[in-house]
Amino acid sequence: MAETKFRYNPKTLRYERVIPSIVSIAFRGFGYLIFGCLFFVGLVMLQNFVIETPLEKSLRAENEALQLHKNVLVASLQESNRGIQDLRIEDQQLYERLFETKVVSENETDVYKKDEILTAKPTLFAEWEKSVRNNFTSVFKKAQLRDQSWAQLIHIDKTKLYKLKLLPSISPIPEMEADKLVSGFGKRINPFHKGIYQHDGIDFAMPAGTPVVATAPGTILRANTSNQVAGFGNYVEIDHGNGIITRYAHLADLNVRFGQSVAKGQKIGTVGSSGGSIAPHLHYEVIRGGVNVNPVHYVVGTYSSTFYNNLVQASEKRNQSLD
Repeated sequence: MAETKFRYNPKTLRYERVIPSIVSIAFRGFGYLIFGCLFFVGLVMLQNFVIETPLEKSLRAENEALQLHKNVLVASLQESNRGIQDLRIEDQQLYERLFETKVVSENETDVYKKDEILTAKPTLFAEWEKSVRNNFTSVFKKAQLRDQSWAQLIHIDKTKLYKLKLLPSISPIPEMEADKLVSGFGKRINPFHKGIYQHDGIDFAMPAGTPVVATAPGTILRANTSNQVAGFGNYVEIDHGNGIITRYAHLADLNVRFGQSVAKGQKIGTVGSSGGSIAPHLHYEVIRGGVNVNPVHYVVGTYSSTFYNNLVQASEKRNQSLD
């Protein structure tokens, strides 16, 4: 019970009871309220920073374990990314050794970035972990299968490697576009008598004077010129050894002579319309063991897989040839 206070009144010469004012009551109540709030905040801080519940202990230990596991996962991810990059470099080096040309870069599969994982929210971390683990496992299995395939199918000795380098593996027209192949190998319409006949090569429609290059190293077997409006006109044949010969017909000019050795990519002439031709173009043939084969199957170097697929589609059109 609150103590009753009295004050001496000199006018009445008596002690009179002190009645608190509304202002003093308000200040006193406000002070109690402030004290209560501070007391509550102190209790909350004491509970949060000093007293730790069993659930909080469990969550704290789990967070520490997740943080440690997160670092391990990032290290594994970096190792897998390095492995993927090493595989790409090895594939590129092997391709360049086999075909003596640079690889045309294409869009590659995206790999996970370290920053994305480190900044991921805790709720998404489990999904990141599962995705990265699945990706790493998939890449590792593909790498194993790829290594086995290369070891079993691509293993060659030095003598076979030399023969492989002699294959005509590039296009006879440098920096060519796929739609320039206007007539492919096989049954086509003859431009003169309009009948169906066997077209033994592929026709590249190019402007007159466009350089023509050797598709593989070899020796000039024929370098013939002709003024007749029939046949191959001015043409070159290159013997690449192992029974493989390439023929370049309807040329305008010849830049080689009989018996000359030529290197892969060396200019041998220019596009023209000599002989039995209705427009400037290059008629290109690949002869293996005395039999003409589809040259498109050999144009595998310098271009991407997308370009090669477009080239194959253009060669399969049943249309009229230019010779």
